Amino acid sequence: MTYNLPSPLIPPIKFNAVQPYIYRGAYPREVNFEFLETLQLRTILSLTPDPVTLESDTKLYNFAKKNNITLIHLKCDKSGKGKKRGVPVGYSTVLDALHYMIHSSYGPVYIHCLNGSQTTSLVVACLRKLQFWSSIAIFNEFINFATNITLNDRAFVEGFEGNIEVNNQDKVEWLWAGMSKGVVGHHPSIHVTQLDALPHT
Repeated sequence: MTYNLPSPLIPPIKFNAVQPYIYRGAYPREVNFEFLETLQLRTILSLTPDPVTLESDTKLYNFAKKNNITLIHLKCDKSGKGKKRGVPVGYSTVLDALHYMIHSSYGPVYIHCLNGSQTTSLVVACLRKLQFWSSIAIFNEFINFATNITLNDRAFVEGFEGNIEVNNQDKVEWLWAGMSKGVVGHHPSIHVTQLDALPHT
């Protein structure tokens, strides 16, 4: 007797859920497409040196088009290897990435770099800082996905600051669950402006 077993679903390397409808991992390959379809993604956020285009990656580009997924590229450089590796992303880029992660109209979102390690981990670490996580919790999560955490990585996350606008009518429910608006408004390093206008479409 023969059995027609379904082919296994293969997630991208270092795939994980960050929060509801926010996923992270490495650069998607064709073998991952069937798995990614199950997430019903609306956005793929690429933290890579080059964007996904018809010319650069025909298969991923066509996969996104077929599934009505918006491809968003935020340029990030390669950082090298070892304990003295650099930081491949700047604060303005992280703030742009957070905008797509904390507003429901873009979700579900898959955020990735080349290998799902340092660059993605830095962005997620800054999200955790926006969520008022402690440094210990942030860096414990970081090393779950990166081979190590360098002094440069720590300094980047600890020094993360900037201005971010949050649309209250489109904000994800989990961002500041249980926290008062007063607490959020006095974030120690990030200036948060909460808006009540409807999101632009």
